Amino acid sequence: MKNIFYCFLLILVLDGCAISTMTTIYSMSKGKIDTPKKEIYHVVYQASFGDGLKADVAYTNESGKETELKEVSGIWEKSAALKSGTHVQLTTFAIAKHKSKGEYKILVDGKVVSEYVLSGRKLKYTFAFDLP
Repeated sequence: MKNIFYCFLLILVLDGCAISTMTTIYSMSKGKIDTPKKEIYHVVYQASFGDGLKADVAYTNESGKETELKEVSGIWEKSAALKSGTHVQLTTFAIAKHKSKGEYKILVDGKVVSEYVLSGRKLKYTFAFDLP
């Protein structure tokens, strides 16, 4: 009986450790977005990292390649003119010492294609789509 009690106690302790290291994740690959086909699209990436969050950010730049930034905090925004057929992606991974909030938005020619809010100590946001 004593061993069962200790096993139960050990499970509770390990479960508590796992919860404290959990990551809140949002990941979506939308495919081709529904927008009129044209030669160049104006894409705006926006992110707001709450108090204490420091993020690594990767996004598709104007040449269609991935650009990576380290330790981004506060409000971040980047615009890019992208060619038709480009695969577009925004990925962020943010960590804070305490629970915080991250807000994300991607616009194509002024139209919102993704808008999401995450909260926690570790936040991972990924959104990908293809321009027509």
